[in-house]
Amino acid sequence: MNIYWVESAVPKSMAIVARPRGNGSLEDELLAMRREGIDVLVSLLTTTEQQDLGLSLEGETCEKVGIEYMNFPITDHGLPASHQEFALLVEQLQKKLDDGKHIGAHCFACIGRSSVLMASLMCAQGTTPHDAFLRLGTARGFPVPETLQQMKWVEQFARSLGI
Repeated sequence: MNIYWVESAVPKSMAIVARPRGNGSLEDELLAMRREGIDVLVSLLTTTEQQDLGLSLEGETCEKVGIEYMNFPITDHGLPASHQEFALLVEQLQKKLDDGKHIGAHCFACIGRSSVLMASLMCAQGTTPHDAFLRLGTARGFPVPETLQQMKWVEQFARSLGI
């Protein structure tokens, strides 16, 4: 289980996490995340991806091991379908951070969609998109996000926040 903690004002508060192995390994994977400090897990997988990867019970299993689960499906290599709903998700996550929660996010390869979410959350805290992606890339060990469109989407999101 890889957890890529992102440099932020509060150490170990935000991370991109490796997508958990599904089916029979799911509970052990999520228990490992919980032991490493993840309180809230956001999956950006679609329903089809969850089924294909054996993660259909991820939400229920998170609850069982003491992790709050949120799902915000975005297609692979894609962008959030609704700016308004995504902004609400970022706002909810910021409140959880303010409450001292530690947030992890995953997609399929933990490069594109999870980076879009975490960069947007960092922008909501006043970080520029450029700096957010640099910190995320440092945590992941290679450049993120996956597509130029994802980078531009976060830049637009940050502008909507006045960043």
